[in-house]
Amino acid sequence: IISKEFNGLIQFYIMVGNHAIKPVARPQDTYLLNYVVPETFKELLILHREVFLELSKAQVYKREKQISDAQIKHHASQSKDIIKKAVHTTVSTILYEHKKLNKDAKAIQKITRKLTLHTNPWHVYKVHYEILLQQIEEISEVSSVLINTSKTFVNLKNVVEKVIKNHNELVDNLIQVVQRLTKSIIDKEDVMSFIDAQLQKHYSAENNHELFTEAVMVEILPLSRCVVPVAIQEGQLAVREIDVNKRVQKWFDYQILPGLMDLISIETIMLNKYHLNLVNLKNSIQVVKKNNTEVDIKAIETALVHLKEEMLQLSSKGVLITTSMSAKMKEQLLVSNLLKGLPFLEVPNYSSLSIEGNSLLKQVKKVLITKKDYLNSKYKTSINYETLSNLELSAECIAHRMHQDENSYYDSLFLNKNFIGDMFLVPRKKQETKLEQIIDQWQKGFNKSVLLVGDRLSGRTTFMEYTTKKHFRKNLVTLQPNTTAIVDGRKFKTSCDLKEALDYVKNNNIKSTKPVIIIDDLELWHDQQYSLLNNMRALINFIETESDEALVIAAITLQMQSHLDNRLDLSNRFTNIINCNNASKEEITQAIQLRHGAAHRQLMTDKLEPMSEFKVQMMARKLGKQAHGNIGETLQSWTYQTIIQDDEKVLFKESYYEFLDFFTQQERIVLKQALLFKKISEVGLKRVLANAYDSNYQSALRRLINTKVLLRTSEGNLFINQVVVNDITRIVNKN
Repeated sequence: IISKEFNGLIQFYIMVGNHAIKPVARPQDTYLLNYVVPETFKELLILHREVFLELSKAQVYKREKQISDAQIKHHASQSKDIIKKAVHTTVSTILYEHKKLNKDAKAIQKITRKLTLHTNPWHVYKVHYEILLQQIEEISEVSSVLINTSKTFVNLKNVVEKVIKNHNELVDNLIQVVQRLTKSIIDKEDVMSFIDAQLQKHYSAENNHELFTEAVMVEILPLSRCVVPVAIQEGQLAVREIDVNKRVQKWFDYQILPGLMDLISIETIMLNKYHLNLVNLKNSIQVVKKNNTEVDIKAIETALVHLKEEMLQLSSKGVLITTSMSAKMKEQLLVSNLLKGLPFLEVPNYSSLSIEGNSLLKQVKKVLITKKDYLNSKYKTSINYETLSNLELSAECIAHRMHQDENSYYDSLFLNKNFIGDMFLVPRKKQETKLEQIIDQWQKGFNKSVLLVGDRLSGRTTFMEYTTKKHFRKNLVTLQPNTTAIVDGRKFKTSCDLKEALDYVKNNNIKSTKPVIIIDDLELWHDQQYSLLNNMRALINFIETESDEALVIAAITLQMQSHLDNRLDLSNRFTNIINCNNASKEEITQAIQLRHGAAHRQLMTDKLEPMSEFKVQMMARKLGKQAHGNIGETLQSWTYQTIIQDDEKVLFKESYYEFLDFFTQQERIVLKQALLFKKISEVGLKRVLANAYDSNYQSALRRLINTKVLLRTSEGNLFINQVVVNDITRIVNKN
């Protein structure tokens, strides 16, 4: 009624008011419609807006079961009575004023004189009406959005409830099996067939963080930023602007995902204990039968009772976790909290840097820019090597480097190697000359294999792609885990089994062609089933037997190279090693000039003077030296020093933010793992660290996440923030 019929009434009144302002209108009509009635109509419209807002909020409350149907009916009835009373008052006022104004000719003459002495307020009232009608329309639109958001929250609750249900079913099944075994042993029944049947069943942890994250992201993806009207304050419509997508994602990362990881850990521990005890029980019974002795029922019963107690203890921990998760979902994942002005999906206070990030980073950036002269003057004297001081300075460094709002287009020229095409790539002459010699010798029949090494951002992948396409337009086979590869036109699916992929290339290659096998990021070839070491052994075996018929070009970080050299002497198994870590000064300068030239913008100094080509070259070389010749890190560093001006010019202003070592020993161990394998997860760390994870490493991991040193992928894995990855590499290597 309010959004349609009352809206139509106001629109009709606006039309009549527009007519009344015209000279052809009667004076008493003009005075009534433009001077007397408008304030009454405005008050009525404000009342309708307030009632409409409260009714819209009530619909959300009802959907989330915050109020009962009886309360809804009572509220609607009261709202209806209030509106009826207001409409009746408005009608009475209009009739009374109309009668008074049309009383006699003398009254009309008096009105005519008034109209000549006053400015007609109709245009002001008309603007107010249009604003109020627009607000009612916005309330209606946002109400639909909030209802849909509430539906999404219900779906998210179902996802979490499914996790809890899976966990409870697994725990119940395992405990029931142990109880049945205990009873069978006491009753002296034959349990061997039952044990064999249970061991053959493929029990696995019911919950998977990747599947959970995927299910959550599917629901969260449609959510977006919105401006939500929440109340009327002093006649004005109060709103809360919030990015629901980021807020929900952040809340799940901090409040729900850790609980899921703990559940997975409990399930894994429980399954390991269960499987180990069943195997031990089976072996004990087999030994007894072989030796023709009696089964020690008491000992077996004691072992099973102990197993059941351990499972019940783990189950109790799981109950605490699932209860906490359910309570959080029930009490916090509510649109109603947003409308009531309550905290909406807040995360713990220990989060020093928001995952949502943008607003905080903008504030930090603004403060840093305005206080920069002061900070620079105090920077050297304020630095000390205590953990807290280093943490603060490093947090400011991350915030500065991650801020790229107005610079996004310009920065993308430096950070995205595919943005401007191969024609802007700078040849690495020294490395390319060496590779050409290797290719020439291989084509003449010599056994050859190439290992490209270098730190992150050193350009290993770019160099590999550029040179192989240049020298081998055909017969290229690119191998990556869990993707599709092509050999001689045949497509095949890869897993994390490198031996299987190499064997497929070997067996399906036409003998008249010699393939070039490209394997980037060797450190990614591993999962729970196939270890990295076994995959590297398979690669070494392939190189030693097939390198005359197939040229393997593989890439790896220096950290993983050192690790595998200690385990397998990997480097010596390749005939040639090409280090991409150090680009020349000329290559770095050319790369910066090419990319800046593609922006077609003038480069200015901090004194707003045009920057000479010589100055550009000097700054490029300076940044290259600071990055130890790492070309990607230098390009990234260039973006930290540049700001886009309103006149489309680029201001170059040197930044002095430094990333310092504030890490504990446990944090360094976690970071080394992330450097070696690129991606890590809580589950993987628990598998490696066992009980030490909860006592020593869990808080360390959380601090790395909270300070944005570690970021999370959409699959739930963690990786080192690219803006500090090489700083961390140097810190870890130093220690």
